Amino acid sequence: MSKSTSVLLFSAILLGAVPLMSTAFAADAQPVQPQATPDQQAPATQSPDLQAIPAPAPQGQKPAQSQDGDNTAQPDPAHPYEITSFFADFQHFTLGSVVPDRYRTKKYEIIDWKTRHLPAPDEGTSWTYMGGNYVLISKEDGKIVKAESGDIFYKQ
Repeated sequence: MSKSTSVLLFSAILLGAVPLMSTAFAADAQPVQPQATPDQQAPATQSPDLQAIPAPAPQGQKPAQSQDGDNTAQPDPAHPYEITSFFADFQHFTLGSVVPDRYRTKKYEIIDWKTRHLPAPDEGTSWTYMGGNYVLISKEDGKIVKAESGDIFYKQ
């Protein structure tokens, strides 16, 4: 096997094109293109590449996360940035979870909550920043009372 053939073979293996290798090296073989059935063909007015691109979400809205952490829940129009679960420090947190002690220190406490478009913290609670999200925690036990997506900062 020549050097160029072995390089092509190695590249094909890396690219996962193993089924195509047998026809690629045949002497009389013509490239085989998969034929689409009429119901699978894209309309002539739209490029096939554009069909796979989902429509963008409305600006300022992010899908709310469900308890499992997936983005299947619909956001509440009254509170579009409110979330019920998130990840921080390679850990999954939900409402009622206890945050690590470092997020209960003055270093992480958010004093300028108005600038970040957050509601005023209730008595005995404070806002902190965890994993790109704003989290309202109880000062007494460190439990998560409320969480807002970090995107609320860009709210207009």
